[in-house]
Amino acid sequence: MFRQIVDPPSHRSSPACSIVARARPLETVIACLVVILAAACEVVDSKSGAARNAEARKQDTSRTAAVPESARGSVVVDSAPASVAGPADSARAGIADDTGVVRLYPPSPRRGGVLFALAEGVATPTPRCTWKSAPMPCYRTTDGILLTIPLPADEDAGTFTLTVERPGGRIVRQITVDDHDFGHELIFLTDSVYRRATSTREIARDARAVRSILSVESPERRWTGRWREPVSGMKSTGYGVERYYYRATDSTRSIALDSQAKTRGTFAGDTSDAPPSGAPSWRHAGIDLPAKRGASVMAPAAGIVVDVGEYVLSGRTVLVDHGQGVVSAYFHLDTATVSKGDIVRAGDRIGRVGSTGLATGPHLHYGVYLHGKDVDPVAWRDVPQWMIEPGDSAADRR
Repeated sequence: MFRQIVDPPSHRSSPACSIVARARPLETVIACLVVILAAACEVVDSKSGAARNAEARKQDTSRTAAVPESARGSVVVDSAPASVAGPADSARAGIADDTGVVRLYPPSPRRGGVLFALAEGVATPTPRCTWKSAPMPCYRTTDGILLTIPLPADEDAGTFTLTVERPGGRIVRQITVDDHDFGHELIFLTDSVYRRATSTREIARDARAVRSILSVESPERRWTGRWREPVSGMKSTGYGVERYYYRATDSTRSIALDSQAKTRGTFAGDTSDAPPSGAPSWRHAGIDLPAKRGASVMAPAAGIVVDVGEYVLSGRTVLVDHGQGVVSAYFHLDTATVSKGDIVRAGDRIGRVGSTGLATGPHLHYGVYLHGKDVDPVAWRDVPQWMIEPGDSAADRR
């Protein structure tokens, strides 16, 4: 009865009318009208109060969320036209329509890099954001809510969810992170340096200390403008490469590296004190910049020195907190020319190039950590213009 009455009308009579058709014509018409009216009432009455309330809420939501098409669910990628992203996740969650413009850079993020995101016009005083369903620090700026999302080499590629909470709803975007092959390297060390690579207990102790500093999340952004090079001629790569360490005497024999071999952790960040199985190995968490011993190392941006230490792998080390989860690291220094607590400006000298720690010669290991995770310093230097404008620098973390 239900399906036949609520479906679009057809030229066939309903079963009820067919049964009554055997009576006289006038009685037939009256009976059919009674049956149809009763069924119609049954359809209306069969809706529960919850269903009617849901429909009313849906109508209210559509009226509340009415915005110009140019501002509804847009994703603006630098150097690319705006595109519309559907608010399916928000709709399924039963919250207000997903509205807002999200500016993203770079157009094709990949492992090892940084994803810069700006939710334009969102003025909530207590922004809350998530990445991969986990809380992600975000900051209120004059233009909206800013996120700087690390995409470290030790995390998988794929499509992930970015969420920015806003009054009465949230903005949801699906972001695809491309894969990247960082390669492998074999490093041969003298016996004295190789012993450092096998000092797992001391390495784990150092890593715990360094990680506690790198995870700092100070609310004030201390830098403005584009970052500089810590040493002249910053052309080296090497971020993310998996490095395996052998004694120099092993260089005379053939070494076959298993295609399935995996490093045990990140350089200077491996907290495991278990003896290495096979060759000691770590994923490189920065870039190595060739320079002469004693060359000046400059702060690439303003910040506060949060550590000057001596560690087994990284040697003489300086860490600078630039605010809002950004920390830069300088390993293997010959000397440090700053002390913990010093405030530095862009271009100030913080040390001199050396070869302390696990190093085969003078060079600077330069690292950038974002919310405690390492990223390619070259990717961090390539910040979009809308992030370095003076108006974007003042913010509060929530």
